[in-house]
Amino acid sequence: MIKIIAGKHKNKHINTPKSSSARPTSSRLKETIFNILMHSKSINIKIHDLDVIDLFAGSGALGLEALSRGCKRCIFVDNAIDSIKTITNNIKKLNEEKNSLVIKLDASTPNKKQYCCNLCFIDPPYDFKDISNIIEKWSNSGWLKNDAIYVYEKRKNTNFQLSNSFQLIESRIEGISEILFFKKI
Repeated sequence: MIKIIAGKHKNKHINTPKSSSARPTSSRLKETIFNILMHSKSINIKIHDLDVIDLFAGSGALGLEALSRGCKRCIFVDNAIDSIKTITNNIKKLNEEKNSLVIKLDASTPNKKQYCCNLCFIDPPYDFKDISNIIEKWSNSGWLKNDAIYVYEKRKNTNFQLSNSFQLIESRIEGISEILFFKKI
């Protein structure tokens, strides 16, 4: 179990999938992510105005944190049945059904656009390959607005090359993780 850090669901616990491939974002890392999103001079967003998509959602921790802090809607994308059940149960536990959509989908291939989001969390397993290509696919799928902010969590020593169509806004290292904030140019 992990906790929601702030907002209307502060200190409520959510479940994590039993699968060993799921790696929930730590509370400390979530706090860092949301502090940067809400207070960085380089990122000009207001959390309560956002539609969010949480790719490789796992437990849904990042998207649920965004809902707790007042985002309008969150779409959770994962292809593991255990993750889908966990996310759905967590949404029900927090009474966020009307603000949430759970999609069972391989996050490496976007399906037909249903919404247009302002914020995209990308939190694949640390050994996941070809994430640059996946980010390009999502950015060109119509799911994300042209000025959307992307937040990618990766292992800090993993090689990652951001495509020339994106601009790195900020990055932060916490423990074994690195968080990259970027947008389309």
